[in-house]
Amino acid sequence: MKYFKIFILFITWTLLFPQHVGGDLSLVGQLPRGEFAVQEVPAGFGIGINGILYPVKELGFGLNLGYSVYGHSQRQIPFNYFTDLVSITEKTTNEIGYGHLFFRILPFHGNIRPHFEGLVGLKNLSTTTELINNNCTDNADTEHDDCQIAESTNASDNAFSYGFGTGLEVKLTTLEDENGDSAGELLFFINARYLMGAKAKYLKEGSITFSDPQDGPVETSFNWTESKTDLLQLSIGLSIYF
Repeated sequence: MKYFKIFILFITWTLLFPQHVGGDLSLVGQLPRGEFAVQEVPAGFGIGINGILYPVKELGFGLNLGYSVYGHSQRQIPFNYFTDLVSITEKTTNEIGYGHLFFRILPFHGNIRPHFEGLVGLKNLSTTTELINNNCTDNADTEHDDCQIAESTNASDNAFSYGFGTGLEVKLTTLEDENGDSAGELLFFINARYLMGAKAKYLKEGSITFSDPQDGPVETSFNWTESKTDLLQLSIGLSIYF
């Protein structure tokens, strides 16, 4: 939700300064590389947002934000220690959030436009666990719903991130203002980024284990992993340019 709010703010910015900006929204797939892949971290999927300011048409400077999930698990557990007649869902999610400053070079401005990028920023690897009511009404029209009972962050660590990317934009249509004059362009794009990442301490799918309930109160064990966090990101989405 916070990334969506940032995107709305960016759209407002484009309306105020339309001649100098662009932005895009994409679906992102990420593939671990190097030590990250050796640790058998699974592929992840998420969304990405870019906002770009163009001092000149051939060069832009921007902010990249994104979020992806690289593993999750869930199980049914008794509501409390004294009875198993009522159960709830325990859901654990492994996530990567990231933010980068970047520059983008667009040497050509035809209907098909290759671009090249350099990025620097941070990744955050986190694991959260939530307890969910199995009989709930998740109503978006109300301020609160009765699905989530509790939530806790099990792990969170930041890693310095930097890399490079390349992509291709294809013009779909010209946007017009109320007078019929050209006001911008809508484009389809594909993009690939290789993001090197410093070492981080994190949990992955299968890193959390539990003792046998028959032996007494359940005890949780965390099997931590520490490695570099290189990623190959593949994106596909829509871009707008004013």
